[in-house]
Amino acid sequence: MIQNYFITGTDTGVGKTHVTAALLAELRRRGLPAAGFKPIACGADGRNDARTYRKLMGNAVPLDIINPIYLRHPLAPSIAARLEGRRIDLRQIAAFYYVLASDFSPVLVEGAGGLLVPIKRNYFVADLARQLDLPVIIVARLGLGTLNHTLLTVRQAQAMKLRIAGVILNDTTGRRGLAERTNLTAIPKLTGVPLLGVMPHGDRGKAAAVRAIAYRLRGKR
Repeated sequence: MIQNYFITGTDTGVGKTHVTAALLAELRRRGLPAAGFKPIACGADGRNDARTYRKLMGNAVPLDIINPIYLRHPLAPSIAARLEGRRIDLRQIAAFYYVLASDFSPVLVEGAGGLLVPIKRNYFVADLARQLDLPVIIVARLGLGTLNHTLLTVRQAQAMKLRIAGVILNDTTGRRGLAERTNLTAIPKLTGVPLLGVMPHGDRGKAAAVRAIAYRLRGKR
C-alpha cells in the first residue's frame, strides 16, 4: 500500500505538477482511491493544476477542498498574500488535508515551489510538510545544475528532520548528454537518498516510468 506523500521541488518549474498528476493517474488506474491536494496555488497556472487533480479524481471533490488557498499573483505565497491583503490560514489547510485523507488514500500533497518558499513569516513550505508529518518526494531536473539544487534541498530537508522518500528526476528538455547520464548515478551517491525514477520528456516511455516509480513507493514507509 502506498502512503501519503508531500511532493516538493528543487526549484519552481521543475515539474512537480507533471510528476504528481502522472502518479495520481497511475494510482487511480490501479483502482486506488488516490487524491491530489494543492494546499496553496499562486497564479492561474497553480489553480489549473488543482483542476487537473480534481478531474483525475472524477470531479468527486469541490475544487476549494483540493486547493483551499488560491492567490492570484504568481509569487511566493507570503508575498502574494500581502499584496492581496489575504491571510493564509494554516488550520484550514490542515483541516482540508485531513478531510481528504479520511476519504482517499494515498493523498499526494504538492507544495509550492521548493522547501524554503515562504508561506508566512518564519513559516516555510518545509514547515508545512513537517506539520502534516509526511515523507517528502523531491522532484529535480535531470540536466546540468541539478546536483547543487538537489543537494541543497536534501540537506535542508534533513536539517528540518523531514523523512525523504527519494528523488524523481524530470527530463524537461529531452537532451541526454553527459550531465544527464552521469546525474543518474551521482544524485543517489551524493545525496544518500534513493533515486525513485526518471520521468521522460514527452509521452514515450512515460507510462512505464510512472509504473516503476509507483512500484518503488509501495515499499516506502
